[in-house]
Amino acid sequence: MKTFICCNREPTKVTVKSNITTLFIALVVGFLGGASSRFFLEESTPVENSRNKNGTASLNTPRSRVDPVELKRQVERVQEKISRLESRLNEFVTKPATVAERADRQMQVTSEKADRQRMPVIPDRELLVSAGVSPEAAGDILRRISRQEFRMLELKNLMQRGAPADRQQYAAELRELRQNKVTLRSELGDDAYDRYLFASGQANRVKVSSVMAGSPAEINGIHKGDVILYYGDRKILATSDLSKATLEGDIGSYINVEVLRDGARMSLLLPRGTLGVQLEAVRLDPDR
Repeated sequence: MKTFICCNREPTKVTVKSNITTLFIALVVGFLGGASSRFFLEESTPVENSRNKNGTASLNTPRSRVDPVELKRQVERVQEKISRLESRLNEFVTKPATVAERADRQMQVTSEKADRQRMPVIPDRELLVSAGVSPEAAGDILRRISRQEFRMLELKNLMQRGAPADRQQYAAELRELRQNKVTLRSELGDDAYDRYLFASGQANRVKVSSVMAGSPAEINGIHKGDVILYYGDRKILATSDLSKATLEGDIGSYINVEVLRDGARMSLLLPRGTLGVQLEAVRLDPDR
């Protein structure tokens, strides 16, 4: 999963074309309707009586009428503009369509990958055993996680139902549970959790998808395609691991970053802080 997110999808080409064509037709109808109504109004306007300075009745001269020849020329110019715009619209819809469709498909794939990455890690007894956890330990972990989740739900319910003084007590207990939350990773340790992620078909590594120009990563040897294994002593199994790790330590100090490049492990010395890379989640065999 790439760490940056995509934008809203554009309307389909059929919708764009139909909307613009409808707008053109409306403009033409409005123009012709306005011009023709003005022509007929002026044609049918009666000659009005008025009085001059001497008090004698006189006739007003009729208003100037729209020249039918000029009106025809204006309509022809509008039709010519519409034809040119429709031609350009057809070119836009047909030629770049393949690029737009590819971008749309890529956006769908990226969104699906992001959804898979955001899915919570669901504990499973059989997968825990296949990852090297004993059946007894797997059962104990699952029971404690289940009890904890039930207590969190119960506290949320009590906070909504209880008196204000009791709500504070329930909220404090809920915060404590969250801070000391029982998770598969905390119970299994990084290595066993790594094997569990791989066994359950989930991403368990972070790969560099691009390196920003002039960034510490580029200057100190990080390449596109590198899989970041360790940041100091912290094992990197998700993009959030690396994000948290780069917030630790003093800016200006250096730390060893272990990467996997073309199947070979290597250690690079990088300054703490922002690396300047874009990342995606991948799945690799922990035994590699």
